[in-house]
Amino acid sequence: MAGGKWGPCAGQACIGIDYVLVQHNFAPLLVESLKHCIKRFYGESVESLQSICRIVNKFHFDRVRKLLEEPGVAASIVYGGSLDEENLMIEPTILLDPPLDAQIMTEEIFGPLLPIVTLDAIEESIDFINARPKPLAIYAFTKNKKLKDRILQETSSGSVTFNDAMIQFICDSLPFGGVGQSGFGRYHGKYSFDTFSHEKAVLHRSFFPELEPRYPPWNDFKLEFIRLAYNLDYIGLLLLLLGLRRLFMPNRSR
Repeated sequence: MAGGKWGPCAGQACIGIDYVLVQHNFAPLLVESLKHCIKRFYGESVESLQSICRIVNKFHFDRVRKLLEEPGVAASIVYGGSLDEENLMIEPTILLDPPLDAQIMTEEIFGPLLPIVTLDAIEESIDFINARPKPLAIYAFTKNKKLKDRILQETSSGSVTFNDAMIQFICDSLPFGGVGQSGFGRYHGKYSFDTFSHEKAVLHRSFFPELEPRYPPWNDFKLEFIRLAYNLDYIGLLLLLLGLRRLFMPNRSR
């Protein structure tokens, strides 16, 4: 999870983790585990950061700083939050339950800030996700098969990865792309070829037989024939053509 957030360009990646949903009783353990990983991977202060990217430019540095400086957001910081403007460095930062209407929770972050939102039950994560624009990726860390199935069946996203993050992008046998506001289309491997190809529809048929029910003037027989053919009711068609349908089937009100 730490690698999926801060590893890819310090969070400046479209498939990076934007926020974490966790059942409230597991939140303290998650925060402490993430703190340990940050110190181990990147260092313990903004001055000693290593193996982590700078923010791409001053404009985006100021944009991320603005997200962090909202009063309700700043009060939710449980780790990090330091900035080095001269070197465009922002310390990996963990926020616990920032206001859900804050800008950091209503737009993509593209920076090293990780909001953690606590829930009474992890199953509430499905409604939380569905109440927002469809994400490019969902990363679900769970062994619960029932929860996995619900995530697959009840949410919509560009991809779903279980118990890892971002690794789906390097698997060229899987299509990569979004859905809704997170994008459209697919690429990688054969999916790239299909995306940039036009599949021309071509149909061949013979001159015989020609089906008279296709053409006017319409009557009950033709309308019934079309209805049966559309529903692939072969027995009904056979009875109709033999003139026996009225003997075996009740009359339909017109």
